[in-house]
Amino acid sequence: MRVRELIRFAVGGLWRQKIRSTLTLVGVTIGTAALAFSLALGLGLRAFIEREFKGKDDFWRFQVRVGEPVLNPDDIPPTRIEVHGTMSAERQGRIRDALIQRYLANGPRKSPVILTPEKLAAIAAIPDVVEIRTYRTDTGRVWLGERSAPGFTAAGRLNGLRDRVIAGRLPESDDAAEVVLSEFTLYELGVRDDEALEAAIGGRVQLDVGGGVRNAQPMALARALTGRLPDEQFSRGQAIALGKLASALPKAIDSLDLTPADRAALKGLLDQKPVADEKRTETSKLASGEYRIAGVVKLVTREERKKADPFTAWELRQADVFLPPATGEALFGQLPWAKESGFGAAEVWVRPGGDLPGAVAAVEGMGYETFSALKWFNGAKKEVTLIAAGLNLFALIALFVAGIGITNTLVTSVIERTREIGILKAVGATRGQVLGIFLTEGAVIGLLGSGFGLALARGLMILSDGYVCEMIEQQIHGEKLLSDTIFLFPGWLWVAAVSFAVGVTTAAAYYPARRAAQVDPIRALSYE
Repeated sequence: MRVRELIRFAVGGLWRQKIRSTLTLVGVTIGTAALAFSLALGLGLRAFIEREFKGKDDFWRFQVRVGEPVLNPDDIPPTRIEVHGTMSAERQGRIRDALIQRYLANGPRKSPVILTPEKLAAIAAIPDVVEIRTYRTDTGRVWLGERSAPGFTAAGRLNGLRDRVIAGRLPESDDAAEVVLSEFTLYELGVRDDEALEAAIGGRVQLDVGGGVRNAQPMALARALTGRLPDEQFSRGQAIALGKLASALPKAIDSLDLTPADRAALKGLLDQKPVADEKRTETSKLASGEYRIAGVVKLVTREERKKADPFTAWELRQADVFLPPATGEALFGQLPWAKESGFGAAEVWVRPGGDLPGAVAAVEGMGYETFSALKWFNGAKKEVTLIAAGLNLFALIALFVAGIGITNTLVTSVIERTREIGILKAVGATRGQVLGIFLTEGAVIGLLGSGFGLALARGLMILSDGYVCEMIEQQIHGEKLLSDTIFLFPGWLWVAAVSFAVGVTTAAAYYPARRAAQVDPIRALSYE
């Protein structure tokens, strides 16, 4: 029996059982469509995650932070956690645990590993690291004429402010003697009309930062004299006068109308030295500079904070006054503590496509904390993999159920075609040829069903692609996606789906085909 005749017999047998064959074919079609759809969705979602994360520049940066070293309980002096008294072992253990917890909470702290220039150079030497951004910050006060306003000051790369500029521009160079102010700071300086805001661009302000502002001696003295902190009416002349008074007061204690006991108490207070870990307050040095207003940035609202990029430097979100890097270093360089304190955080940029996990691991190996998108990226990939695995499992179940239907159909067909099988054997058909006829019937159902199933899956993808992308954009607050599809349907998937479906249906046909091949031709010819 030739292959053509084998196929003709197989198709003829299916054709004579149109309804049963059609229902079986529908089952294979649905199962194959479900399998192809779930595979294409799983592949597409993984590719989608890769594109959406790695396709954005912000993915290739991470924050480095100086964490407070954790004290090891084994390093606690035994005498500090020794339990005294006669008591049960259980109670002694509880008391000892309480002593350990109190020591860990209130005991001396190890010095953190500050980001010094040497440490930053070591991070910059890590493969694929292309840039490191640092920020100097401190409390400050801005003066515009006789008016002043407090302003938390940050100096560093200001690229992250570009979308917030509402007037003017960002500084043109890293060493420009220019400053960017928040709209609220200008409001406190008396610049409140929209026209006045535009007119303020190009004006000059004085900025004070450092120990004098941090210790706030004039502020404290003003509060002692007036019973309140100065508001925006606090003038430059008043600040200078209060500063002079604060400096002259210790020298004038002997001339004040005080009792000897009061003088001794005040001198003892003024003679107190700062403790070792208060390096920033050892000096009242005040750093000042005069700058041109280059631009104004809008405030970050509560809703914008919820949507804000979590990897944006916190200094840019919270500061009121912004200086370019070199200009800021020149200002903060006037402060003795700034030269020795290093940095508490840095922003590290890795070459797009580089080894971001390796750079993060290297920095963590230096004893620093890191904050990057890797956790979200790996978590998203894991969730997508689990979802795809679940969908594939259900699709496989559907396809195997269709296989059971094929087995049922062909078993029934063998019973109904027993006489026909007997005739074939009587005219010379071998057991292998009879087996081949029924296996071919299973393969034909698998081939047709997989073809229809792939066409159905492809159509469903086209219909659902736009809807799902739109739904994702709504979930990320309208941010434009880099991907135009969430499905991936490579050529090998067509071949694999067809091959798998044909394999399942052919395997499902093996039992009835084997049963047909074992039919006794003599009994088959007498079968009614």
